[in-house]
Amino acid sequence: MTPRNTLAIVAALFLASACSDDKSEGGEGTLNITAYGEDFIELGIPADEMADGWSVNFDTFVVTIDAVNVANKSFPVSEPVDISVPTEGAGHRISSGVAPVGAHANSSFSITHVELAGSAVKDADTKTFNWTFENATNYTACETTTKVTDGGEATFQITVHADHFFYDSLVAEEPQVVFQALADADTDLDGFITKTELESTDIGSYDPGNDNTVDNLWTWLIAQSRTLGHVDGEGHCEATAAD
Repeated sequence: MTPRNTLAIVAALFLASACSDDKSEGGEGTLNITAYGEDFIELGIPADEMADGWSVNFDTFVVTIDAVNVANKSFPVSEPVDISVPTEGAGHRISSGVAPVGAHANSSFSITHVELAGSAVKDADTKTFNWTFENATNYTACETTTKVTDGGEATFQITVHADHFFYDSLVAEEPQVVFQALADADTDLDGFITKTELESTDIGSYDPGNDNTVDNLWTWLIAQSRTLGHVDGEGHCEATAAD
């Protein structure tokens, strides 16, 4: 082998090593995607959290989550998840994968389906419900930073706020959490609040702001269903209708 050939081989090996080192210096970690309903879904909303003395418990609270994007990577979610199942604060892991090291912002996701069943109680009065919402909502520009370390494990939590269904305003900074108007929609007094009954009941004193599409209690609940998605607890996202 000539000296010139030897130098060429050494140079090639050096360049390959340098490229390899550059790649490893970036690094990767594991990123888990979880869905969590907090105590209000797992344990229920107690009467002292409601302004009108009702309490609410959920038998099921199923959400379908799609289009999760964190760290400029897509994380597929294969199945709906019932977030009423207790997790002792851990949430339900719905996806996992590798992500590049860094502090990642501008995450996004969609909620395409919500199905909740449960009951509300006040004194001797009990009302049950089983409602399904197919109104997909995109949540973008979420206010959180997900920090991934080399070889470490990080979590991006999609937090669902069930109490929003029972807000008395779409625009107030501090709306009240109430149930009485929904209870009163049970006009046949059979104890079960149906979609048909809600569609036949106007919103009364509820405050829709400038949303002229909200003209009965069912469209009210649809509007509130578009506000459920948060991140890492209280982090807000920009919510827009996907349909």
